Amino acid sequence: MAHLKKIGISYIFGGKERLNFSLVVEKLKKLFSIDTLMLEGGGFLNGSFLNEGLIDELSLVLIPIADAESNSVTLFETSSYLNKTQPVNFYLKDIEKLEDGGLWLKYVTKRD
Repeated sequence: MAHLKKIGISYIFGGKERLNFSLVVEKLKKLFSIDTLMLEGGGFLNGSFLNEGLIDELSLVLIPIADAESNSVTLFETSSYLNKTQPVNFYLKDIEKLEDGGLWLKYVTKRD
């Protein structure tokens, strides 16, 4: 942390024992005026944010390419240390056709 501080890189803490994504988002808003985040961390990060009700939009780009790998990644993952939540419904907001046959699907969530 001393090195980060020395070179001018900001950091925050998101919990004492366990990472609390709600706290992280709250601190990013309060300390840095960040209102919107784009998640690119993979299934476990996405699943953690979804688990805490922090995802309000989903943007998917589908490209017509198949690689037949059996170890493909998923959008949302969970693990034994996360609380089980109810499935989250995504509602289609917009579709955009891309070059070379791709699709850009935009969804919003509605949590009860």
